[in-house]
Amino acid sequence: MSNKDYIKPSRTFPIAVLLTLAGGYLDAYTYFSRGGVFANAQTGNIIKLGIQLALGNMEKVIQYMIPILSFSLGILVVLRIQTIMHRKKITFIRRSVLLIEIACCIIVSFIPEAEETNIIANTIVSFACAMQMECFKTFIGQVFATTVSTGNLRKAIDFMYSGIKNQNPSHIKLSLQYLFIVFVFIFGAYIGTHLTQILHAHSIYIPAALFLLCFIIITVIQNRRE
Repeated sequence: MSNKDYIKPSRTFPIAVLLTLAGGYLDAYTYFSRGGVFANAQTGNIIKLGIQLALGNMEKVIQYMIPILSFSLGILVVLRIQTIMHRKKITFIRRSVLLIEIACCIIVSFIPEAEETNIIANTIVSFACAMQMECFKTFIGQVFATTVSTGNLRKAIDFMYSGIKNQNPSHIKLSLQYLFIVFVFIFGAYIGTHLTQILHAHSIYIPAALFLLCFIIITVIQNRRE
């Protein structure tokens, strides 16, 4: 395989699918189990923050501000980890992030569902989702979002238009891949809604299992290639 054709195991399409499934699930989990907050889509939290600020409800403002700040911190932590590991020539950055995400899910599973503790749970989940968004953003040579869908939908329409207009089959294929990722996110939210209503706080073990599966797949492929 030439260097041009080489794709890192952590940047393959199946990994994007598994992470997107977990991303959609976690949004449904925090919405139904942790007080109506979105862990991944901070746009929703920012809008709600603005609304509550206009209404003068400072308690709700704090509720939505905390996951936003935690999300920001998660991105900063990943950037710092990447800097340190690149400097030391350590190559398993993305797998390290997966292990941190698994640990975050396990910690959250032990936090009771209550208004005063949901803030802690949402803070941890938002932190983990931010790390995933920053570290896992390129797959098969394209930018895919595994924690939100707006960008993926825009890319799908963009590539579809370009593919049809220019009769470019590769762009049509990319469009279908982006659309598939959007539907995977929807499916993740679908199963997250049902399982969270059944298993409650402990349903977060499902995305933890998906992160573990990603870790195993990446490790196995990497070891085979080496």
